[in-house]
Amino acid sequence: MTHCRPFIRMLAITALTSLAGACSSTGMLPEPTDTPAPQDTPPLAEEARADVDTTRLTPEPERYGNFTREQLTALILGELGGQRGHMDDAAERYYHLALDTRDLAIVRRAAEYNAAAGNNQRTLTLTDQWIELAPDDEAPYLMRSYHRLQNNDFLAAMDDMASVLELGGAADFTALSARSPGLDDATRRQIRERLKALREQHPGEPSLHYALAQMLDQAGDPEAAHAVLDEARERFGETPRLLIVEAQRLQNLQQQGRALELLQQGVERFPGHRLLRHNLARILLQADELQRAREQFTELLRRSPGDLESLYSLALINVELAADREAGRQLQALVSAGYRSNEALYYLGMLAERNRAPEQALQWYSGIERGANVFLAGQRQALRLLTGRGEHDEARQWSQRVSDRHPDMTALMNTLEAEALLNAGEQARAATLLDEALEQFPDNVDLLFARTTLNEQRDRPEAVARDLRRILRLEPDNVRALNHLGYSLTVHTDRYEEALELIGEAIELEPDDPAIIDSLGWVQFKLGQLDDALHNLERAYAMFPNHEVAAHLGEVLWVRGERERAMTIWEEGLDEEPDSEYINDAMERLVHQ
Repeated sequence: MTHCRPFIRMLAITALTSLAGACSSTGMLPEPTDTPAPQDTPPLAEEARADVDTTRLTPEPERYGNFTREQLTALILGELGGQRGHMDDAAERYYHLALDTRDLAIVRRAAEYNAAAGNNQRTLTLTDQWIELAPDDEAPYLMRSYHRLQNNDFLAAMDDMASVLELGGAADFTALSARSPGLDDATRRQIRERLKALREQHPGEPSLHYALAQMLDQAGDPEAAHAVLDEARERFGETPRLLIVEAQRLQNLQQQGRALELLQQGVERFPGHRLLRHNLARILLQADELQRAREQFTELLRRSPGDLESLYSLALINVELAADREAGRQLQALVSAGYRSNEALYYLGMLAERNRAPEQALQWYSGIERGANVFLAGQRQALRLLTGRGEHDEARQWSQRVSDRHPDMTALMNTLEAEALLNAGEQARAATLLDEALEQFPDNVDLLFARTTLNEQRDRPEAVARDLRRILRLEPDNVRALNHLGYSLTVHTDRYEEALELIGEAIELEPDDPAIIDSLGWVQFKLGQLDDALHNLERAYAMFPNHEVAAHLGEVLWVRGERERAMTIWEEGLDEEPDSEYINDAMERLVHQ
């Protein structure tokens, strides 16, 4: 057998040169100690074996500096795995090696790999150990603060960031304030007070000023935020970060034009600042200025060709602008890079449909992985595409393939297939599919809702009410069923008091849903409560200017004698939906009678 020690040494020297720092005892990676290979010796004579001390038959672990052979091998395999992109494996190996050796360089590397692999809990364990071994090193505090933020442990993250400042380092406290809007008021108040105290202790740290301004703005005190920013401007000048926070403050004051102008000037002054330009691009998107937003994302990508998030944003803008060839090239690049690949596949499918390449579209949709936020949307598009072409057997096979791979999705795939059939006008096929599916899954709410849609199209209100009541027996607080049943009773019966009770339960659960507010206003109109009806229908229309809501609001206005305003509302609704049956029916009954 050949001896492996020289080979291990060679690997160690070549594979571990990227280790920043050395083992704790020497300040560098330990070299294995070479010893002469043992000479071949004759086997022990049988009679001599009885004299051998058996406690020495298991040798002491062969050591290479601070490591045993096994530890060094794990170190090499971990590093090679990381260099080859096997991040999870490298993180796993380094984690156990760090716990086993407590060597500073190994602990540091283990923390870096586990952070890159997204393993928050292990990273926190490793940074704890790193701080024990090197309490004056700011790096582990900074890393731990980020991962504590990921776990929403904001106050502990602040402790770590404060430690970084005490050690003479810099920490970006705006990373904390940017994540704080979803916190409870008490926690946000604590964070504000801590920021104020830290700003007094470290007045030369700019991000403390910016973060405090953000927190004050979030608390509804824009004037105090403005005062903090003015103080920061006097101390540090007009920095990119200050401009970003000021633009956010202006946006919250509904001064989007001023925010946009400020960021545009900032980008002209600091053209290389990525975050400033990204904020400008984001606000341009919000303002629906797609061409200008595209220019900014293009520039971001030119300056940082590996910026895949900017590439994704640029691809979606090009989809919206119908720049299909460019969008397709960018989306395929994202798929190749494995970045947002499921979303990219979905939009590639949409582009293929738009360009009348249905087979290509189906191929893109078929690649979307379950668990992606666009998975169901992709299945819906594929089934709609197949049924729209009359390929009903192919649609059935598609649905069945997905169900075979994911049995728990069988009922949902039946629901999506039924929806596709209804969209294609195939009511009889949809009815057969839904009846068979509900025999297998009698209490599936999605299937029951799908059948109510079918029965509404067939003008069968009794069947609609029957399935909705069944849903409410299964889920008494199902807001959609409460509102749907209440509205159906309003439209198809004169049982308005029962309808009002159902809709009232729905609105208690979802008080700001415009669809429910519209239902409430309509049943109040049927009950002759014109003032309440007008109030609620105006609220619903302001939130959701849909043609059906316009029909209801216009009718209430007409009955109240406000006929000119009623006509204006109906005209707005017809601009959105020229063939609106709701508006045309109202006008036929009221205007042309």
